[in-house]
Amino acid sequence: MLRFLEKISRPGLIFALIGISFLWFSAGDAVVSLKTAKTFDTVVAGDVSAGDRVAGKVPLLLDSFAVEQTWTENSSTNSVTPKKNSSYYFVLPSADKFLGLMVNAADAPQAKSLVDQTYGYFSGGAAPTAELIMEGRVMPMEEELVGMFKKELQEYYGISEQDMAASGTPLIIVPRSFFAVRTIFGIGFALFLLGLFLLVRRFRKFSRMERANRASNMY
Repeated sequence: MLRFLEKISRPGLIFALIGISFLWFSAGDAVVSLKTAKTFDTVVAGDVSAGDRVAGKVPLLLDSFAVEQTWTENSSTNSVTPKKNSSYYFVLPSADKFLGLMVNAADAPQAKSLVDQTYGYFSGGAAPTAELIMEGRVMPMEEELVGMFKKELQEYYGISEQDMAASGTPLIIVPRSFFAVRTIFGIGFALFLLGLFLLVRRFRKFSRMERANRASNMY
């Protein structure tokens, strides 16, 4: 066992494990990034399914149904920093159903303006002009959000339990920087190859030394 462990390159093993973790973290989004992006107009028209890549300007948006907050606890002083809103979850109309749309806090002002303009448009006003531009991945909504999402649809949009059940698990568009995803995947792949190279090189080196030692002992 000790002889075998001596053949393992520690840097190679570390590089390989880091590479695998990067690949594992980014693989799903990397596959989605290779797809042709659908526009939000297409999504609003009803052409959307889990695993789609979506990019462009959001044309319409309805109310927020949840807010994600973050804060930091300091155990040494037993203090907590004030909560900050990190993400907002809005209702996105899509043909005869509704989706969720996650918006980062930095884009929240544009999203809220778009919500106001959307309701004005539905009341006979001009089409929304707020610029909410983003790209993302369509995914099944997490269970903790589903309850709040369905409550919003039921109380404010009159959607029945039967109709929501018939639609299955709600979908949500989650923002993604696919350039960053491809970069992380590429770095992970490079680190994995480097680690594999170092592992193989050291293993072969020690294997040759063992064979040479056995041959010298025979004589």
